[in-house]
Amino acid sequence: MKTVTNYFILNLAVADLTLTCICIPFDIPVQELHNSWPYGSLLCKILYPLQTLLLLASVYTLTAVSLARQRAIVYPLKKQLTKTGAKIIVVVVWLFAIIPVTPYFQALKFNPVVKACEESWDDSTTTKVYTTSIFFFQYVFPFCIMFSAYFSISRELKRRAENGNQCLKDLQEEEARKVVRMLKVVTTLFALCLLPNNIMWLWLDYGNADKHCKHFWEFVAFSNILILANSAANLICYTIFNENYRQEMKGLLICRDHMHEPCRRHGSPERITPPQLSLRYVKNRSSTMNSYISGNPESDQHPIEH
Repeated sequence: MKTVTNYFILNLAVADLTLTCICIPFDIPVQELHNSWPYGSLLCKILYPLQTLLLLASVYTLTAVSLARQRAIVYPLKKQLTKTGAKIIVVVVWLFAIIPVTPYFQALKFNPVVKACEESWDDSTTTKVYTTSIFFFQYVFPFCIMFSAYFSISRELKRRAENGNQCLKDLQEEEARKVVRMLKVVTTLFALCLLPNNIMWLWLDYGNADKHCKHFWEFVAFSNILILANSAANLICYTIFNENYRQEMKGLLICRDHMHEPCRRHGSPERITPPQLSLRYVKNRSSTMNSYISGNPESDQHPIEH
């Protein structure tokens, strides 16, 4: 997978698959223990920030792909992204994903009394500021860019159709339209799957939702499932809409089945292709629930809810 687009696909696959593999195995015991944290202080500081990092990396990779596809279709005569440029963008994606995770890492504490991995902020204002920042970095900012890219590409294709522009061959036009369909599906899934979880945590911090809604944590658990479903849906979308990706994966499977035979590369050199909300939101916030258990319902800490 050495095309420009496939660098992004590979990065997205790594982020989404790792996120899913980390979430599910570690979450089941916590669920069974009614949100008690059985993994100790070290994993408390590592696991949740890592999940948040992977989710943000997935989201930012989707954003980068939408911009790359927009440039290729709307501005075909301008210099396009190179493989070196794609590698640099992948690195930048991870660096940008680290920024929102840093304060979260610092705020996480293991409470040995109630055996919980909790966020410990200076005050409720700091909590609200971080919650709002996460909502912007993981949802508003990426969604606006992806939607703008999709809208720009759609408008350009409509303009070409109306003007009878034949600069692109029919096959290229069809490929461009596949990009539009894929971006439309990916952007819609992103918006629908990540918004509920963001709303839950904004509601918790600004409206004390856990005190007013009896089934609040059940809603949070469902919103967490939507986030993991979005990670799986991303890869499914690439498989459906990107022929080169399908051929590459087929080639990898053939290689596994015939390791003694030389592997042939499948697919055309370049095709189309374009991530999640901070896993702080998917994973954390157990101190609010535990504060009621410990008799301190006014605590500014938040519980880890799954």
